[in-house]
Formats: sequence, C-alpha cells, structure tokens
Amino acid sequence: MTAIRTTILLVLFMLVVACSQEPEEVHYGSDECAHCKMMITDDRFASQIVTDKGKAIKFDAIECMAVYHRNHDSELKDAKLWVSNYEKPGQWLEASKAQYVKSEVVNSPMGESLLAFPSAEVANEHTSEKPGELLKWSKVSEIKTNM
Repeated sequence: MTAIRTTILLVLFMLVVACSQEPEEVHYGSDECAHCKMMITDDRFASQIVTDKGKAIKFDAIECMAVYHRNHDSELKDAKLWVSNYEKPGQWLEASKAQYVKSEVVNSPMGESLLAFPSAEVANEHTSEKPGELLKWSKVSEIKTNM
C-alpha cells in the first residue's frame, strides 16, 4: 500500500511540475526568438511567455514578446509573461508587475530600448542616471515593431 501511495504522490508531483508556469532557463547563444527569429544573446533583455501547459516561448527583446502576445492573444490568455530584470539578469519579473524604461541611451536587440525593473523606485533611479521614459505594461504591450 505504501508503494502505491508513493507512486501516486510522485505522479501528482510530476504533473504539477510539468505544468508549472515558472520561467524556463534561456540558453543564450542557441535559443531563438519566437517572433523575430534572432538568436537570444543578451540576458538583460530576454523575455518569455509560459503557457498554461508549461511550454516556454522565448524572446530576445521585450517588444518581441509584446507583439507576439498581442498576435496570439486568444491562445495565450492564461499564459504568464516574464521579463528579465535589467539590473539583475537571470532574475525574472512578471511582465504585468514590472516597471519599464524606454531608454534614450541603452540599445536593446530590436531597437525599442525597453528595460524592465522590479519597481517604479528602481526604474526612477535608472532614469536619474540615464534618461528615458517610464512605462507600465499596459503601454509596453501596445508597442509595435517592424518585424
């Protein structure tokens, strides 16, 4: 009976982990952007959408993710969107909760120069050193690219 219970718990655990909407590791230099097809190389600008089934769709820039999400909105309505913390690459932020700077001096892979920060305070600190426009996800999600 204990073996059956252990097996059932293990299967349930694997199902929960398999459907996790946590961000997946990005393999810089080999993963390709789902929108523009460029290689993802800069960890400061990476982003990803994780579907309700746990599939990660990766992007080389925040604007690529925004356009892709808008173009596939109906099939991604329950997905989670993640952006890399510009100042702490490798730390993922929920796109809807992050604060953004459209920088006047920092260039991103696709040229929109969108930087993600964990709070308005941190974003404001960045703009005091390097000029840029503060944005929320509602504005970022409307950005259009040439791709």
